[in-house]
Amino acid sequence: MKPRVIIVLTAVIIVAGIALVARPAGTSYGRTIVDASWPNCGVKTADVFATGVVGVTGGLDFHPNPCVGEEAGWFSHYAVYMNTGYPGRARGQKFKSAPRRCGAKDDLCLAYNYGYNAALYAINYAGSQNAHANLWWLDVETENNWTDNFLVNRQFLRGAETAIKQKVWFATVGIYSSPNQWNEIVGPWQNKLPAWVATGATDKNTAVQVCRARAFTGGKAWLSQYTIKFDEDLPCSNHFTRQAANEPLQSLPPLKNLVTGRS
Repeated sequence: MKPRVIIVLTAVIIVAGIALVARPAGTSYGRTIVDASWPNCGVKTADVFATGVVGVTGGLDFHPNPCVGEEAGWFSHYAVYMNTGYPGRARGQKFKSAPRRCGAKDDLCLAYNYGYNAALYAINYAGSQNAHANLWWLDVETENNWTDNFLVNRQFLRGAETAIKQKVWFATVGIYSSPNQWNEIVGPWQNKLPAWVATGATDKNTAVQVCRARAFTGGKAWLSQYTIKFDEDLPCSNHFTRQAANEPLQSLPPLKNLVTGRS
């Protein structure tokens, strides 16, 4: 997801032992969904947010967004997303034994395991930062590394989806991408998952038109992203808002060892 800047400033007032959050006057985004991640770390604003999407990873899989816990606190309700990407067999072999046992050259199996473990990393890291949601988006973009094999890349996403559905209670998984990027990475794959569509537009009218079109996954479009001051997201239906309005659900007990993909 391309870096956008959201600035948040909060003042905390203690009244009779209760912490009240007071924000100076700013733009209220009570009916607008906003997404935030690592580019927004350490910046300030007077704007007020209600519902959002928070990036767990820091632009790459197996890399943290150091501000995910803070950013989750900006919103009364939120979903989360993780960056994706599969750099190929050499990296995939690090996870050749779990969850499936893969041959050293079994590219489909290796990609599946890599995606599965990338999602485990994101789930465990989010939990360690007290960021919990049952709606997870997989951020699929050409800016990250992928193989030139559609089938291999699809297996990464299947593995990540499986991990989230196994480890997060009542999880829903969707895809963030644009039609062109999706087709370049996985081809004309219709996996029927909810779609969060990156329009690249700077006006809401374009986002409205995208909501009316068929989603690139073959499923329903839940969100349509456009950029004015920062990334805003138009709900295409009530699917997203109903899901995000649920109380954040705790993930299943974390693994004993945090999965890392670093050398």
